[in-house]
Amino acid sequence: MTSSTVVTTTLKFGSNHEPISLPVRVFSLIRSLFVFLVSENVLLWSRFLQGRRNPQAEVEGPYYVVGAPDRRLEEGKALLASLDVLKAFGPYLVTITVTSPKGEPVPHAVLDWWQADTAGSYSLTTYRLRGKMTTDAQGRIEVLTVAPGKYGPEGYERAGHFHFTIADEEEKKWETLTTQLYVCKGNDAKEMGTDFLNFVRPARPANMVQSWSIPSSDGKRFMDFPPLAANDIEAKENIRWWNEKLAEHDENLTVVAGSQVEIKMNAPPRLFFF
Repeated sequence: MTSSTVVTTTLKFGSNHEPISLPVRVFSLIRSLFVFLVSENVLLWSRFLQGRRNPQAEVEGPYYVVGAPDRRLEEGKALLASLDVLKAFGPYLVTITVTSPKGEPVPHAVLDWWQADTAGSYSLTTYRLRGKMTTDAQGRIEVLTVAPGKYGPEGYERAGHFHFTIADEEEKKWETLTTQLYVCKGNDAKEMGTDFLNFVRPARPANMVQSWSIPSSDGKRFMDFPPLAANDIEAKENIRWWNEKLAEHDENLTVVAGSQVEIKMNAPPRLFFF
């Protein structure tokens, strides 16, 4: 997949709720069981596998579905959420820079993304909030979506998080990385302390993003995030671009929050995973 195949800058939402066929759901479930028992075995993942080699690595979890559609708009920009979802929860803009272990950009890396909505609900029958996208030549991707909500049994909730894998399909220098980015109310990491996955793998504090908000006219801040820094010119320009595109569909719909984060890839593992 290369970024040169998409050149439009017009937001084309459609329903964004393409159905997942029953055979694909069954195959994805079987695949998830294999990943859980073999490639991400909880007895090995933190000590010998990707969880040991990269502090930003995460387990895949049970909700991945194969065959997610392409959500790219143009090089380095992707629209994950449908118009109805953005209206329901508010647009959240996350900018990710994918780099090598030494901090060099990884161009045209492919992200396969899935997440819950802000109410903590995953769609398992449609590709709602699921999709693929590609970083630009500088290893950057802007994704317009919604903030993920926490879910799970009371007292053991998982903080809201984005799931995705990153594959270096162009240069093929780096190991495909599975990760999650956590979005906590008020950027308070204590929400990660209740995660029921902490019983089977160490908490991943390096994966909590520092979110910002665009306060409303009455001063309210989305999820108690601090206001975007006045000197963050790049983020403001990105927001302006997206708001102009959103206004073509709804003049009252604007970016309410977001974050920027760098993710470092792994070198391929050596023999015996060391």
